[in-house]
Amino acid sequence: MSAKIEIGVTSQQEWDEKWAGIFDHYQQDIRHAYYINAILNTNEKKLFEIAAGSFRDAGALNTWGLDCHGADFSAKSVELAKKQFPDWAEKISQQNAFGFSFADKTFDLSYSNGFWVLFDDNDILKLAKEQARITKYRIVATVHNAHNRQFVEYFDKLKQNDPLYKIRFFEMEEITELMKSVAKNVHIIPVGKGKKYYEDDLINIGLGNAEYIRKSFDYHKLNLLETSERLMCIGEL
Repeated sequence: MSAKIEIGVTSQQEWDEKWAGIFDHYQQDIRHAYYINAILNTNEKKLFEIAAGSFRDAGALNTWGLDCHGADFSAKSVELAKKQFPDWAEKISQQNAFGFSFADKTFDLSYSNGFWVLFDDNDILKLAKEQARITKYRIVATVHNAHNRQFVEYFDKLKQNDPLYKIRFFEMEEITELMKSVAKNVHIIPVGKGKKYYEDDLINIGLGNAEYIRKSFDYHKLNLLETSERLMCIGEL
């Protein structure tokens, strides 16, 4: 069944106006870039960030020597990103995620963070199909975690005054089923601000390299399902 959700920011103009105000603030948190770097396989060399927004993760991955391209629906976001990351400006583009300009299998791995939370099931199936089309090996969609009830309630309060927080949360089974529409195998990793010692702590104390974070993922598995902010859903094509 297609979930019906109320979304506060929907048009390109609204997103342009929103990013003009939050772009700099969003540069401060690059945790998701660390997570993506940690899960990469040796054959995943060319990366693509979908709905990049602040482009902070793509910027960090390029800084670390990876080849990461990024795109967003918002022209303002793209404009700001090219100024923020002039060395990678040619890798930044304005694109509609329902129909990219790239050829089939252009990227080895593609990912988004907090993007699918803006759509119902029918649109997510279209987004997943297009993401899979341009990707060779694996697709990643990181979404907000419905198993963390405290986090859900926090957003419920915030969305009363800020439409940016009017989003959808997912349970594991729900996001897995959606990704299975294009992926033969799906793996879920709870990420982001759990209440036990794990990858965020490693990042904060300067041990956020791929090996340490991978070991943390392997150790905790789903133990942090009810305390992590998000679910990183990884689909093998």
